Amino acid sequence: MKIQNKITPAVIQAAVAMLSPYVPEISPQSLIQALRDYGTNAATFEKPLTRKEAAAVLGVSLPTINRLLNAGTLRRIRITPAAVKVDPASVRALLNNTAAPEA
Repeated sequence: MKIQNKITPAVIQAAVAMLSPYVPEISPQSLIQALRDYGTNAATFEKPLTRKEAAAVLGVSLPTINRLLNAGTLRRIRITPAAVKVDPASVRALLNNTAAPEA
């Protein structure tokens, strides 16, 4: 979200006053920072990938996906005893050449 116009201090104070019963640690500065950060680093829900989807994203074969899952390079999400999905964060970490995040 991009703040188009300058928000007046009176509006910020009113918003802080209205939110303070629900968020006691809120301050005008933290509210402004949250508005600036909204959408840029907010956690978004990502659905688990199928093995086929992960293979397409990484540009590899299904057997390679299986090897990466077995090696722990990609994190598996077990839906049922027979159904396995791939954690999208581990795919992103592999693409970025970083360590996969822990569960």
